[in-house]
Formats: sequence, C-alpha cells, structure tokens
Amino acid sequence: MTEHPKLVNQVNILVVGDIMLDRYIVGDVTRISPEAPVPIVNVKEKYSTLGGAGNVANNIAALGAKVTIISQYGDDEAGSELKQHMIDNENIDFSLFNNFGSTIVKERIISTNRQVQMLRVDTEEIKKFDATRLNNQTVEKKDYDIVIVSDYGKGMVSQDLLKYFAKFGDIILDPKPVNAHMYRNLKGFTKRDNWVEIITPNETEFNEMTKNDPRYFNHFSHVVKTLGKKGMVYRNTSKIDYEIKSQPVDIYNVSGAGDTVVAILGVCIAKGYDLVTSARVANECARYVVSQPGTSVVPKNIFNESLERVVMEL
Repeated sequence: MTEHPKLVNQVNILVVGDIMLDRYIVGDVTRISPEAPVPIVNVKEKYSTLGGAGNVANNIAALGAKVTIISQYGDDEAGSELKQHMIDNENIDFSLFNNFGSTIVKERIISTNRQVQMLRVDTEEIKKFDATRLNNQTVEKKDYDIVIVSDYGKGMVSQDLLKYFAKFGDIILDPKPVNAHMYRNLKGFTKRDNWVEIITPNETEFNEMTKNDPRYFNHFSHVVKTLGKKGMVYRNTSKIDYEIKSQPVDIYNVSGAGDTVVAILGVCIAKGYDLVTSARVANECARYVVSQPGTSVVPKNIFNESLERVVMEL
C-alpha cells in the first residue's frame, strides 16, 4: 500500500464498454387490475440515469475523479438523453460512436410501497462494434491510471478492442460469460498470457465460465470473485485466496453492484492502494449500493469512510 496515495481529483480513468440508459417509473400500488391479475401502478415519478459502462463512469465521477468513456449508442431520443447526462457531468469526457441501431434502454417499474422492482422492460438491438473505427476517429492515448472494460455482452467488446486499449494501461474487466473466449489465450501481446490484468466475475459468471474448463481463471493474474451478500474472494498472482466478508444488509436492488465494484477498484488502485485494500473498499461500497433502491452511485462520504476504516484495520 502506498504511503502517499493520490488525491481522488488526480485520478484519471478510462472506461470502455456497453453503455445504456436506465429509466425508472416509480409509483404507488394499491389495487389489482380488473383486466388481468396484475398490479396497477399510479406513477409518481420518472427519471433516468446512465447504465452499464455509464454507471461505472458515474460512480467514478461521483467521487471527483476524472473519467473518459468510450462506447456506442443509437441516434435516437434515448441516445440524446444519454449524451445529455454526460454533458451535465463535468467529470465525464466521452467519445460515443453511432452504431446505426437503437440505444440500449432498461426500464424498471418500482413500487414506492416496498421500494422493490416489479418489472423490467429492455429495449436493445445488439450491434457488434467495429474496432477499426477507433483508428478512424481520434481516441487519445492520455495518461490514464487504469482502463476499465465493462462488458455487458451487447457488442462493444471484442478481442480487437481489448488489444487496442491494453496499450493504454492495465485493464480491469467486468466480464460476460458469452465472451469468455475473448479474454484469454492471448500469448505474445504482452508479458502476461492475457490482455486483462484484473477480472471481476460474480459467482454465477465464475461458475459458468469454469463449467467446461475448471482452470479457466488460472490464466489471469488477479481474480476478484464477488459473492453478493457473502462478500468476495480475491486470488492473486501466487494463486493465494483472500476471503473478504461482508456485513449483513437489507438488499433492495442488486442493479449496478458489479459496476460499483470495478469503479471503486479502479479508483483505489489508481490512488495507489494494493488490490486487497482496494477489494475491501469496493466490497463495502457495493454493500451500500445494494441497500439503495434503483441504480445508485457511492457518495464521497461513504467512500471516504470505507477507505479510512479499511486502512485503519490493516
């Protein structure tokens, strides 16, 4: 662990991946529809936030760090709404490529009575991103502290994209099992076997990705497996496991918990902390966001309190 960590406002992170718009409809439920056995929601509020890779960027920016996001979107109303969210945030720079399709939207209906999600409606048109477009449009190789790749399996991430951005710095990858074949067996590009330095599967993703190859994750330098309410397990380059337990909390919504983990990992590592410390802070911050209704970011005070508490325990 560094004795002189960077200040958060000195941190500069690049986020690449699948961006989407998260919309919310919040209302009261007091009766069942006479037309079908479904609840009627009396709408009280509508709002939207950045989702997917955008939520990763939001979490980083909320702490006061600088973040650049590179993704693709559709030239539509949702795309304009998505871009406006980023324009309104002075800590987010962005380079969006029009994918000639529709912007991915996840719309959630939330009951105010119990602050629970009743239904999610997805609008998506998956378009594979042509990584050669990165060379056709200027993507600056700035002095990034870390690169975060947020793969939601919506077409942005490919081997060519990983190869391109690995030159910008070490990659933290939030994976999707459908793309597991892209992340390894890449000898010759770097001193490592892979372009990815740190991979952060949740328990379901870990099990799916090791189903046909139990040694799949042995090829990665650092593996942070998130276990929901049970915490995390971090495996380092020596294949030594560190168990990071989580305190009990009332869970309202797991949406965006994985985004929070990679965002906080990235910020802590960029500040100069080791991976065990960073993972412990990320675990505490993820514990906070799942206790909040809707996709949430970690406030500065929660992050600072978590970081101070973890550092004092070491």
